[in-house]
Amino acid sequence: MKAMRMLYETKNSNYWRDEIAASKGNTRRLWRTFHDTLGEVSRDETGGHTADDFASVFDDKVDGVRASTASTPIYDVPYRATPTMEDWTAVTAEDIQKLISSAPNKTCELDPTPTWLVKDMRGLLSLFISLLINKSLTAGCFPAAFKEALVRPLLKKVGLDAGDQKSFRPVSNLPFLSKLLERVVQARLQASLESNRLMPKTQSAYRKYHSTETAVTRVYNDLLLAADRGQVSVA
Repeated sequence: MKAMRMLYETKNSNYWRDEIAASKGNTRRLWRTFHDTLGEVSRDETGGHTADDFASVFDDKVDGVRASTASTPIYDVPYRATPTMEDWTAVTAEDIQKLISSAPNKTCELDPTPTWLVKDMRGLLSLFISLLINKSLTAGCFPAAFKEALVRPLLKKVGLDAGDQKSFRPVSNLPFLSKLLERVVQARLQASLESNRLMPKTQSAYRKYHSTETAVTRVYNDLLLAADRGQVSVA
C-alpha cells in the first residue's frame, strides 16, 4: 500500500510539473493550472457570488426555457421506413484502450482516481471498463452516478460584468467514465446513421470530415450562386 501511495504521489507531481511547464508564456493558463492544482476557484472569477446565487439563476433560466417552449406543438415527422438499431455492438477492451488514450487529461473532482492514472493503468482497467459499459448498453441503464456533475460558472465572454450573474453560463464537468460511455454510444449511433444515410447532406455538426468550415463553405457557395442569378441575399 505504501509503495502504491508513493507511486501515486510521484505520478501526480510529475503530471502537474508537466502542466506548469506547458503553460510557459501563457499566464492565463498558468494561473488556471495553479487553481486546478489547489482545487480553488477565485472569488474574482465568480464576481463574489455564492453557489446558491448561481444555482438560483441557472434554475430560473431552465424554467424560463421550459415555459417558453411548453406550448410548442410536437414536430410532425413524415414517416418513412428506415433501418433501426436492434441491439448495440459490444465494445472490446481494445476499443476502451483507444478511447482512454485519446481522451484529454481532464479530471473531475467526482472521479475516484485522476485521469492520468487511468491512462497509465488502461491495460489493466480496460477489460473491467468494457464489461461495465457493455452491461449498461444491454440493460439500457445509464448509471445514476454518471449523471452527477460538478457545475462551475464561467463568464460567457471576456469583458462581461462579473457582478451580473447573467454574464455567466453553467459548465458541467462529468466523471471520466460517464464521458467514456457517452463516446461509445455516440460512435455507434454515428456509424448507424452514416451507414444508412440518415444524416442530412447539409449537416456539418457531429459528422466526420465536417466542421464549421464546411458549413461556411456551403453558405458562401449559395451566396455566389444567388449573385450569379442576379438575386439579393441577406444574412
